[in-house]
Amino acid sequence: MKKLLSFSIALLSITTLVACSGHKAESKAPEEKIEQKQIKFDEKLFKEAGLLPFKNEKQLELGELDSKSRATGAHIQLKDSDEPTEKRESKLTYDPVGWHNYKFFYGDGKKEAWLMSRGHLIGYQFSGLNDEKRNLVPMTNWLNAGNYSGTDDQNQSSMLYYENRLDSWLANHPNYYLDYKVTPIYQKDELIPRQIELQYVGIDENGKLLEIKLGGSKEKVDQYSVTHVVLDNVSANAEINYLDGTAKNTVEDAKIKEKAKKEAEEKAKKEAEEKEAAEKKAKEEEQEKARQATQEKEESQESNSQSTNSGGYFRDRKGRWHRPNGKFASKKEIREAGLQW
Repeated sequence: MKKLLSFSIALLSITTLVACSGHKAESKAPEEKIEQKQIKFDEKLFKEAGLLPFKNEKQLELGELDSKSRATGAHIQLKDSDEPTEKRESKLTYDPVGWHNYKFFYGDGKKEAWLMSRGHLIGYQFSGLNDEKRNLVPMTNWLNAGNYSGTDDQNQSSMLYYENRLDSWLANHPNYYLDYKVTPIYQKDELIPRQIELQYVGIDENGKLLEIKLGGSKEKVDQYSVTHVVLDNVSANAEINYLDGTAKNTVEDAKIKEKAKKEAEEKAKKEAEEKEAAEKKAKEEEQEKARQATQEKEESQESNSQSTNSGGYFRDRKGRWHRPNGKFASKKEIREAGLQW
């Protein structure tokens, strides 16, 4: 009995040892290592090119307002999936410094439209920012939307031309990033920027810079493959005071213009009629003078003839007789001279 019990204990010990050994062997099995590919980029190159460092994520930097409360610039790096999906609110409550607005006539003066808009440096379709003061400056509608009224993204002088095409570039390159920077250019203390500078470049998965050409005639590519565009903050129908943002309409109201044209035509017609009348009168006076001269000549000749045939007596134009010395002759004298009174 004791032998049987000892054998059972020994067998149980062996079984337990084997099971523990198996567990230890399993725990020593090598773990699989997952390698994460580190994206490398030329940090020095990016800095020299004026780009944001490549972090493989959306980045947005807004310059702080300067001492005159002017927006100083905006910089973003994103890919297509980073774009906002919510619809932009149409109403803005912030008025950037220098903001004024006027409804001005344009074209032939038959229509009018608002001159200025509160323009986003980085468009909402990229930034998702709407009423952000660091991202807003006064822009003419011509610069912002490409038209006096409504939009025209075919206008290469507008931001919309480049924004829509950069948006399409992102959609066509979903794995690439876009580095996009917008800078307002001021002159001294002026509150309204004279120009807006855009700069943009693509970045592939490995942090390599990719040149982007959108077809605009204003595009210039630098040595880093970054494209630069400078747009003028102007409008052909306005004269803008960039110092304070006030402006004057340079296109006349068509109704006023038509009225002025009609008045000018009537004035010209009246002046032509007066000139014609003056010329006619002058001609008639000249003809009258010529007639009188002819008549006087004839009368003189007749008088001389009468004077010769009447003993020196002659008649004037009124039929009065004169002596050869010019004095009036009496009726008696005339009759004695044998002349008809």
